Amino acid sequence: MKQTLNENLVKALFSSRSKEFDILLGLLALAIPDWDKVEYVLEGKVGIGELGWHAIYDLFCSFNENNPGESVFPGGLWLSMGFAMDKSLGGWEVDTSAVKLIFKVGTES
Repeated sequence: MKQTLNENLVKALFSSRSKEFDILLGLLALAIPDWDKVEYVLEGKVGIGELGWHAIYDLFCSFNENNPGESVFPGGLWLSMGFAMDKSLGGWEVDTSAVKLIFKVGTES
């Protein structure tokens, strides 16, 4: 499923969360419909356009610089567990078709 992330909502995550992992979970919630029903991600990564990927990477780096101790390597969480850059997508467009999810019991979509 493809959709376009709201850049302002993405930026708001970085100012409203105190932990980088909470930001990553917030990004997943923006990209994956019914995220609250997901038990875990079985495999795959959300794809995002090049512009959005780089913007989010820069936001993670700034967050890490302003929150020492959160990450040894600025932007490391985004690089290791974040979305995959997909140059075929528009700037802030995301694609969740490669992601396989396990839903909480009784909440399957």
